[in-house]
Amino acid sequence: MTVREPHSRLAVLTVTIYWGCLLLGISIPWLATIGVDIVKHDQSLEQALHQLRLHLFAPGYNLFLIAVANALPFVLFAVLTLFHLGLAPAHDQRLAGRRATGICLAALGMIGLSIWVHVMTLWYPDAQGALAYLFLPFWQVLVLSLGYIGGRLAGGWFFR
Repeated sequence: MTVREPHSRLAVLTVTIYWGCLLLGISIPWLATIGVDIVKHDQSLEQALHQLRLHLFAPGYNLFLIAVANALPFVLFAVLTLFHLGLAPAHDQRLAGRRATGICLAALGMIGLSIWVHVMTLWYPDAQGALAYLFLPFWQVLVLSLGYIGGRLAGGWFFR
């Protein structure tokens, strides 16, 4: 059994968070739509996928545009992760650990906020519900910043 060096673990974490955020950013609205159709509307997976295809570019729905707006903060975060965590010095475990904790907490916050907003907007639809999609990218950037600061503080406590 081989033991990985800390540098390779950090590289794997960086690449995983990078690609995970890019893929989740574009797919969370679609997964939320499918999930709400299956759970709330008692549709089969096949019916939910058909509804997704119908509403992907439909006027009044346009799930593609919603997914792109949701993905913009995730793209920003992925680039931040690539440069900030990818350029962390491998020999300084404390600094790399604090950075990794900050990045992970920010990612969890952004993903959680995005899932919650999309599911709640679809679960309780009303006339002003689409405004949530307009303000979501700004709230995600705020959660990204606060999550990173909180993660760095927690990482400073864990990695002394």
